[in-house]
Amino acid sequence: MSARRATILRGVALASLGFSVTCAHAPAPAPAPGARPVVVVTGAGGASGPTAKVVEAAPLDLSFWEGRKDLIVAPPPPIPTELPLPHVARWKLPNGLDVVAVPRTGLPIVSFTLAIKAGAYDEQKDRTQGVADFTAGMLRHGAGKRTAEQIADTIDAVGGVLDAASDAESTVVSCSALATRVDTCLSLLADVLLRPTFPEGEMGQIRDQMLASLAGRDDDPHQLAGEHFDNLLFGEGHPDGWVLTPEHVRGITRDKVVAFWKAFYRPNNAILAVAGAIDPAVMKTRLARAFGAWSAAAIPPRPTFEIPAAHGTRVILVDKPELSQATLMFGHAGIRHADPDWYAVTLVNYVLGGSDFSSRLMQEVRSKRGLTYGIGSTFGASLYPGAFRISASTRNETAGEALAVTIGELRKMKAAGPTALELEKAKGYYAGSTPFTLESASGLARALVGADLHGLGIAYVRELALRLAAVDVAAADAAAKKWLDPEDLAIAIVGRADVIAPQLKKAGLSFERIDSHAPISALARHPQAAAPK
Repeated sequence: MSARRATILRGVALASLGFSVTCAHAPAPAPAPGARPVVVVTGAGGASGPTAKVVEAAPLDLSFWEGRKDLIVAPPPPIPTELPLPHVARWKLPNGLDVVAVPRTGLPIVSFTLAIKAGAYDEQKDRTQGVADFTAGMLRHGAGKRTAEQIADTIDAVGGVLDAASDAESTVVSCSALATRVDTCLSLLADVLLRPTFPEGEMGQIRDQMLASLAGRDDDPHQLAGEHFDNLLFGEGHPDGWVLTPEHVRGITRDKVVAFWKAFYRPNNAILAVAGAIDPAVMKTRLARAFGAWSAAAIPPRPTFEIPAAHGTRVILVDKPELSQATLMFGHAGIRHADPDWYAVTLVNYVLGGSDFSSRLMQEVRSKRGLTYGIGSTFGASLYPGAFRISASTRNETAGEALAVTIGELRKMKAAGPTALELEKAKGYYAGSTPFTLESASGLARALVGADLHGLGIAYVRELALRLAAVDVAAADAAAKKWLDPEDLAIAIVGRADVIAPQLKKAGLSFERIDSHAPISALARHPQAAAPK
């Protein structure tokens, strides 16, 4: 390689580190008082390559930009408007199945989203934990006269998508396909919902998938921190605080799956949204034919549960010595999605930590202090009060500082709320993003189902941007004061305990130190304690 080419390449390398670079043999600029340092490559330098020295460069002349009118200016935020939905048809089948149908003719696609109002909240601790997820996973592994392979081949043949998944509140089964293939979706949905066969030979695959997911939990610091945080916040008497174990998964039998399906997979415990290129009148006839034989039944009542009252900050330090970074997960009890304060809380959270790079947490913790690559906060959109949580990763050596700075920002937001300018930017974001997320038939169908599950109705989907826009500074400030609680936090930290523990002690935080392989359970760690009733 020539000496000149070597000089250029080394110059590029220096530039990538943030230095200004002057080409080889160029005269050094005269130093100026208070000027910035500049690296100057001065010669080949023999076998060791070119030499370099630091000199002072004159201050940059910024007058070139003054008064310019041809610069690119960010566009103003979009004006919040009501989502222009077409006429929404709604009816109930004789068996109790609620149906919402929204014709959208932009694309020749139809999307079905059916939600069963049953999930992990309907399981029994240690007896049927994991059965909701297991049941959902089994639906596509045999139904009607089709095997798992035949179900997959049928939906693949029409270029459609068939899916089923369970969460805490519900189990959602969905199918999307071209409008000309709508009968294929209906046939498959009817089979997996009304006539699942739950073949014993397919259960091993679902069990292995769930066990593999649990095995990966110990290797995923974010997931591990999340499990400890949930258990710490919600406790042993709340399903959100329960921890699924391999023993639970291995204890799920076909009888338990069938019993869960029989108890909860009923039309009077479900809602179906259909969106896309449809004629509601024609669809009404098709749905009656597909689901008319689905029989209603009494649904077992869901147990009641509450988040335990918090009394000060509680910290769990999970020792994982091999990690170079610490993962932080902390927060407190949240808000119901249907609470009237939800709109103000959503904007407050966006300003605090809900946006990508403009949030206060990103600006203070990442941009100004360089403590993390990313940090964010969220209020869970739940049927019941969920969690407000903040998550971040940082070096083990700066875990205490990152935690203190973040809690400081939380206190500032509680004390004064967002500014008028911050609030307007947040409203602009939702005014622009909300229509985009509901543009597809499947996105709209899921939004309608989600709103209905939380008791919000179709008006929530149509008017979301407008309701957010109606939040003023006083309402946002009141929501921040009411719903942020920086003095009663549940904190889970996963990282090197020998490095992090001294920082917590210096900050005056008492904590419980446990091994990363210890059970994620307050009762397992403290056998003398009894589960709340």
